[in-house]
Amino acid sequence: MNEIGLFRNGVREVLRPRYLVWLTILALCGALFDIHLQTIQSGEDYKGAWMLVDRLFDLTFVLAINAVAFCIGRRSARWLSLSFASVAEELAVSVMMGVGIIGLVAFGLGLGGMLAPLPVSLAIGLLVVLSWREGLRLYTVIKQGIAAATATWLRLALSLLFCAFVAILMLRAMTPPHDFDEVIYHLPATKSFIDHERIYPLVDNSLGNMPFLIQMIYVICLMAKTDIAAKLFSLSMALICGLAIYGFCARFLSRRTGLVAMFAFFGAGIVIEVAITCRIDVSLSCMLFLATYAMMVSFKTEQRAWLYVSAIFAGFALGIKYTAAVWILLLGIMFLLESFLRKSAPPLAIIKRGLLYTAITLIVGSPFYIKNQIWFHNPIYPFGKGEVAQLTDDQVSYFTPADELKLDAHFEQARRLMPELVNQRDAELAQAMANSPIKHPPHFWEYFTQTDLYNAPESYHDPNYLFLFFPLLLLLRKSRWVVGLAILSVAYYLLVTQVVWYSRYLLPMYPALTVVSAYVLTGLADWVAAKRKSGLSVAASKALPAFALAVTLGPLAFTSVMQFAQLRGPEYITGQLSRRGLLSAMFYYPAIDYINHQLPQTARVMMVGAQMSYGLQRDYIADPSHKTLGWQRLLLRNDSLQGVANDLKQQGITHLLVGYSIFPWTAAREGNASLVTSAILVKSRPGYYVQLRNWATLDLFTSQYVEPIYSDKGGYILYRLR
Repeated sequence: MNEIGLFRNGVREVLRPRYLVWLTILALCGALFDIHLQTIQSGEDYKGAWMLVDRLFDLTFVLAINAVAFCIGRRSARWLSLSFASVAEELAVSVMMGVGIIGLVAFGLGLGGMLAPLPVSLAIGLLVVLSWREGLRLYTVIKQGIAAATATWLRLALSLLFCAFVAILMLRAMTPPHDFDEVIYHLPATKSFIDHERIYPLVDNSLGNMPFLIQMIYVICLMAKTDIAAKLFSLSMALICGLAIYGFCARFLSRRTGLVAMFAFFGAGIVIEVAITCRIDVSLSCMLFLATYAMMVSFKTEQRAWLYVSAIFAGFALGIKYTAAVWILLLGIMFLLESFLRKSAPPLAIIKRGLLYTAITLIVGSPFYIKNQIWFHNPIYPFGKGEVAQLTDDQVSYFTPADELKLDAHFEQARRLMPELVNQRDAELAQAMANSPIKHPPHFWEYFTQTDLYNAPESYHDPNYLFLFFPLLLLLRKSRWVVGLAILSVAYYLLVTQVVWYSRYLLPMYPALTVVSAYVLTGLADWVAAKRKSGLSVAASKALPAFALAVTLGPLAFTSVMQFAQLRGPEYITGQLSRRGLLSAMFYYPAIDYINHQLPQTARVMMVGAQMSYGLQRDYIADPSHKTLGWQRLLLRNDSLQGVANDLKQQGITHLLVGYSIFPWTAAREGNASLVTSAILVKSRPGYYVQLRNWATLDLFTSQYVEPIYSDKGGYILYRLR
């Protein structure tokens, strides 16, 4: 009888409503995963209603990753005894902490040669076991957040507007990856690691050797056969950044300012266009903003744990991109100045804290730099020394001036044998360089008046025009926290624009500038309202930030809808258009499609100037560099073009895919330096000399040792070795 009673009690426990809910959710997730696998097995030509369900799987998968990240991060926060001031703050800090931890664990498995589904699943499962109790806290936080967002009709209306805007971005993110960097190295390099079940030195795709923390989350997505989930995860990082901005304002300023700032963050075209792809700049911005946020909380509350959290986030940021070091350096200066001005501790204690902060940051971010030092003898590879000329188990060699002379000898042969064609290429490159507009990266106004000048070559990467209110901060009553963000942003801008001109590199200052702009907007509205007398005019004045947001976000929402329609996104999501059909409209994809379906499985392709390689289903050697370094390595290894042909055959190369547009494109955008030697070319040579040399030698080779079998409107030519 006792056994029967225990059995009945167990059944009742299982049948409790909360357990039924969890069992139902698990069953639905299992069904979605099964449908997803069937859709994947149907191939890239599949069309049908199940594609819509498959997109639901992508979304569910990303929500699960973020839920696991929250639990892991919240457990870490509890261990550090952090106290949160708002739900938004708790969500943002916990999720990003968890993302960093998951990324480092996956990276460690990759270095250990265990980058396979089973080890990764077991590692994440172990993290879940250690933090599963935080799932109840996640439920509570979400419930509290929804209750706060719908407490009044006004809040409900604003929440619905924000959700509608996010839904548009989600739909855009639910299309196959096709933008430049995500199909040049973010996803191809990640897939290479998965294919080899380990992280290893990539010579042909050197960008895959840079800090890869966020891409380790993409590893999980690709293992689940869903690259769209990687895009949705990137978008989720932008949403978490918006929550972090709101949490900052709620703690230091006001919830009204936070609401304006959360909307305003998405008022930049560049934030939207980067967030809906697999690029990592928005994730970097979020990590750096949270590092700044946590440091300011430590100043305000004098809780040492927040300083440690700031250092951890700074370390995570170093694991995402090299340029994070600039913002972290400025954070270090801010820490010293603020600490000494406050006199909150003796000078020696402040120095010790600073050293501890530095140590934590370096320890967290160091794995990516240590492996580069071991593999390439350069922690910031491929920058500084340039890319390697040769890499073996016992030798690392970089390009030398002697290599330049050998490349020149090949070029002179091409000039001697094909003088007219070389002169023609010379004229084309000279024209391309002459047509290149002059850029002045420190001139901030040009980012607003000539947005396309600094996008290279992507459209809609516009800045946030609400930043134009930034100078009006001088007219308002100052908040020390807002002033601190403003100074950090200005200093970062002045430092970064001395060495780069891509507008995307400025994204780390966008969260801080968004807070400043929102503070100015709400401050101006209050100032104008104070000057009014009638209730109607006061209400209109208070609504000035809403008008500014509507003018900013309205066109961006319309543009996103139009881009989604032009891409034929609605047809793809509803299953009327296959993945292959959608990608066929991309200028680079027809060549890849031809290789996938017309070449034998044994074919091996070397890419020269054809940078976009994601989706290629044959073995290949990538070429993401602007200077076609793979071709230059071939020339350096051989004294003749016959030797080059023999070298290719020994490597199993059967075809060359050449994108000739890379030569004029690079000539129009690069300076007078050779990436081969990182040295300035002699003044007697034109700035496009490297491109001319590569183009001419390639022309000579293709005229003798290969035959064209395919060409398209995108400028790609596929050659077969004779």
